[in-house]
Amino acid sequence: MIKNYLRITFRSLWKIKGYSAINILGLTVGLTSFLMILLYLNYELNYDRWDPELEKVYKVSLRDAENDISPNTQAPLANLLRENGSQIESSTKISTDATFEVPLSVGEKTFSQSGTISADSLFFSVFPYKIVAGDALNPLQKPNAMVISESMSNKLFGNENPIGKTIKTFNSFDFEVTAIMENPEGPTHLNIEIVYRSPFEKQNYHWENWSFHTYVKTKNILAGNDLETAIDRIYYTERLMKETGKTYDQYVKSANHTSLFVDAVHDIHNFPKYGTSNIGTISILLVLAILLLFTGAINFSNLSIASSLRRAKEVGIKKVLGSSRANLFWQFMIEITLQCTIALFLSFLLISIAIPYFNQEFGVSLNLFGPGSSWSLIAQVVGCLIIVTLLSGLYPAVFLSRYNTTKVLKGDYSRGKQGLALRNGLIVVQFVVAAFFIISIVVVNRQLTYMQNSDKGFSSEQVLRVQTLMMKNREENFEQVKTELLRIPGIQSVAKTTKVPGDVLSDTSTMNFKHEGASYRLGSVKVSQDYFKTLNIDLIEGRSFNDSHADQHTRSAIINEAAAKRLGIQHAGGTYISYPDCDSIPIEVVGIVKNFNVTGFEQEIQPTVFTIGNDACVFQSGGAILVKLSGGDMDKTVAVIEKLWKDIEPGLGIRHSFLDENFQQLFASHLRLKRIVTFFGFTAIAMAIIGLFALTAFLIGRRTKEISIRKILGADLSDLGILLGKDFLRLVALAVLIAIPLGWWAANAWLQGFAYKISFSVWQFVLSAAVLLIVSACTICIHIVKASRSNISDNLRNE
Repeated sequence: MIKNYLRITFRSLWKIKGYSAINILGLTVGLTSFLMILLYLNYELNYDRWDPELEKVYKVSLRDAENDISPNTQAPLANLLRENGSQIESSTKISTDATFEVPLSVGEKTFSQSGTISADSLFFSVFPYKIVAGDALNPLQKPNAMVISESMSNKLFGNENPIGKTIKTFNSFDFEVTAIMENPEGPTHLNIEIVYRSPFEKQNYHWENWSFHTYVKTKNILAGNDLETAIDRIYYTERLMKETGKTYDQYVKSANHTSLFVDAVHDIHNFPKYGTSNIGTISILLVLAILLLFTGAINFSNLSIASSLRRAKEVGIKKVLGSSRANLFWQFMIEITLQCTIALFLSFLLISIAIPYFNQEFGVSLNLFGPGSSWSLIAQVVGCLIIVTLLSGLYPAVFLSRYNTTKVLKGDYSRGKQGLALRNGLIVVQFVVAAFFIISIVVVNRQLTYMQNSDKGFSSEQVLRVQTLMMKNREENFEQVKTELLRIPGIQSVAKTTKVPGDVLSDTSTMNFKHEGASYRLGSVKVSQDYFKTLNIDLIEGRSFNDSHADQHTRSAIINEAAAKRLGIQHAGGTYISYPDCDSIPIEVVGIVKNFNVTGFEQEIQPTVFTIGNDACVFQSGGAILVKLSGGDMDKTVAVIEKLWKDIEPGLGIRHSFLDENFQQLFASHLRLKRIVTFFGFTAIAMAIIGLFALTAFLIGRRTKEISIRKILGADLSDLGILLGKDFLRLVALAVLIAIPLGWWAANAWLQGFAYKISFSVWQFVLSAAVLLIVSACTICIHIVKASRSNISDNLRNE
């Protein structure tokens, strides 16, 4: 029987191959989009789940009373928690930036490598990396120990055994390879290739050093709140109780207190307690993919119902010959299942073509059938096929199997208003999705255009960002480096900053400042004298920095407008602030500069204090040197800078990029979203229009005799257009009216993630509605014109 069903199915599909192709291709596009995003979602949710032991690993951060977050922690914190926490099995501290490219030398080979971190000797007791060669018990025990990944071993040493060999960093420090660790099978937030013991570990071990990330591993899996309470009590008891004289409970209830909190490692990438996450974008993409899949399923169901009249006599005859409704139902369900299965296999083919582009665009490593595939993904795909089959085919199968034998054999194929209402409802839903996508495209494009064209408050054009690997060139030797750079023709000015505009990992931490007896949390940025000149930042009050001793030794400050508003300062000069936590000597605010945006448009501009030097309070370094180039042959100027840098930092190479290009990288995720929304949108619109095209062709084709009679009675093209098109256009108009409030709500929810955003205007919704109505009207008119021009005698010859 199944063989017979399949034979009938292939005959039916071939007989109406045009409609079948539209059905299958519509489902294919929807399934491809959905499965690609599902694959991406599985990848993202698999972060830091490559070993069960990671369930017990947590990252420790600090939060103050004003909810300012410091992901960086003090050097001794890991030891303090391990020695005093009964629930903690081990702890470790690591350097903060695994994306930083460290210069490495092996023999004559020199290159830079990201994923290189320094850590203490207990790193591998916290993170369960598998040691596949070398010292598996304590690979970081030696003070100059280094552990490399399998991929790094192949890159550096090929087929040779690297154990005991030497790798040099920064052209200065020699490390011995003590072990090789296996690369994790799943994605991880650290992306580590090399771990080594810092040569400055002992001298950097003090509570004033906030240059580390702290991780702890518990003896058992604990709730995050329980662990937070335990380690926060330890931190207060051992570090702060002597200063405050309060009990822990009293301190927690006080207005001004600092507390520790934890993030489970497997939640850091997608559900962190601070910072940005990619899960919002993924959720948007998943919703859009579901909508597109739903549109394809609706298209399938609608065309199946419309074309069912072609099968009415077949159903009637089979019922006369003894077929039951159940037999007919399963026959049509098998037909629909076969079409859905074909669509699934075609979607696999499209996914295999699209995956390389998707991986490059999103910086991931998706693989449909590779080693990373899992049974859960296969189960999800099978479940998706079942749901799509039921959604697409359940009602058409029921619809076809319920035809009345007597009526259909007499030529009456009507199913009454119920079938018509369902078909119209599906058309409305399909065009609601299409209108929603049009509104999304307009809003996303307007916001991206606004972000790219808005005044950032500084000029990033022709500003070169030069990364200094040696701290001395950013600190004590900076003036010498600046002088050498300014000798190069084509360089206008040179400056440095610890917070570079456009950097993805920009320092957003704050510190306490005191003004007129009150304490304020403000950003602190160290710059050089020509910083504001280099970036062409406007001074709106007071003066800029000069060569005076006060300016050069952290006794003068310039603040931005946001800080002036926070502090209540209206005029520069004669106004003072201070560091209440570590330095009570007042610092004069000598200037106020215009607000300028250095971290994108998602966050409001941070109130910031700019100072020169590290002569007060905490030591701040890092960042980069900024070089302002004049017009002309910039490639030649950059080439001279590269040549000079070989003398400034010999053997390390130079890393540079233009500031405007870096700033555009802040929009990278939004640009990807724009491209995907546009692709999904035009696909959904195309599917809706193709479905409407096929449906109108079929239904108008059934009315050719009626159209011919009306033409004989004097109806012209406009009369036929109103008669045949008004019902479809009413449905499209209804869909637009439903989609406008939905689009308004969704766009407003998305824009809440931006501190600086566009305002809604009526025209963008009117434009979206007009586009859909015009395209739909044109689609319907094609068939109306074709039907009106057909030969009347041919249409009426056979009755």
